Amino acid sequence: MFDIDTGKDYQLNKELAGQFEPFCNNEGKLPSFSLCFKKMPPEGFKDLSVAKTLSDYTFFEETEQGFWVSFCGCFMCLSKEFRHADVYLAERCRGDGTYEASNLLMQGYMYRLVTQGDFMIHSAAVMYEDDAILFCGLSGAGKSTQANLWKTYLHASVLNYDKPCIIQESGRVYAHGSPWSGKEALVRNVYKPLKAIVYVVQAKENRVRRLSSAEAFGHIFLHNYVYPFTDEIEAQYIAAIQDAVNCIEVYELQCDISENAVAVLFETLYNKPYAQAKKEFVMKYKTKDCFLMKRIAEEYIVIPRGSEAINFNASVVFNESGAFLWDLLGDYTDEAALAKQLQEKYNIDAALAQKDTKAFLKKMDDNGLLDTIEE
Repeated sequence: MFDIDTGKDYQLNKELAGQFEPFCNNEGKLPSFSLCFKKMPPEGFKDLSVAKTLSDYTFFEETEQGFWVSFCGCFMCLSKEFRHADVYLAERCRGDGTYEASNLLMQGYMYRLVTQGDFMIHSAAVMYEDDAILFCGLSGAGKSTQANLWKTYLHASVLNYDKPCIIQESGRVYAHGSPWSGKEALVRNVYKPLKAIVYVVQAKENRVRRLSSAEAFGHIFLHNYVYPFTDEIEAQYIAAIQDAVNCIEVYELQCDISENAVAVLFETLYNKPYAQAKKEFVMKYKTKDCFLMKRIAEEYIVIPRGSEAINFNASVVFNESGAFLWDLLGDYTDEAALAKQLQEKYNIDAALAQKDTKAFLKKMDDNGLLDTIEE
């Protein structure tokens, strides 16, 4: 869990608070990490000695306080056990600073994971039935595309779009959501047993090849570099990857962006015909309990309640027919049933009712207002 102290110097903005809020509890399997935001000293940290610069990050020599990292003019001091981070945001970031703070903390948490025998991996992770499958690869290889294909054709759900964590516990390996999920900002404090890691390579034909242990280690190590502050950290990182490779299967998927890519990988992972898994699901929808609708003049506006208000910054407005459909979603209902009741209520033709219902559900889904189940 994450324990965040903003002190008196820094007001955590809604975006950054929303990024970490799902993980500020004892649920899940992530190791604890305490954070404290502090005011940057006027003189900065001029006495620090640079150890190495990587892209926008600068790593400094160890001090009595711990290990220092800077990013875009902001600084972070990690305790020597990597259990705590003090974050100093530059004056120009005060009250904003989401980008700088998030990137600094991601680096810091990588070390915290490694000290537990775990690590973070750059990938798009999906949940299929009770498994997690991670799609990795170079930038532009199609990690998110393959994840979304599984979402489309096998009704998988996305666990994380960018930086899930690999958690190893009692000989089992889990993929775990993290506060870092890319531009989609899908942050879920959820974990599933890891079925496989799949490295995506664009190709004209779809084929799967299982990687040897050495190949698998090389892919994971090179695609998820952790700057070793100490020899011990480097040894722990190598050991964490080796332990994972010994327990899970790692594949290379040469693929296009068709349904056949899903079928080929599915049959390799589950050793059964894709046609058996590809069945028709009926999706049912329900409004999330943390939202309510209020009438203002001739329109209806959605209002968030509780912790959801931290993350919700949209203005979602419906007309009378939208409010009618909203009321029907007090319990789980499918799209066809909604369209039929809309048709009967307003005496419109079926095609128009279906079109309006689909547009309503899309607007609801785009703004994160729906819970869903499949039957």
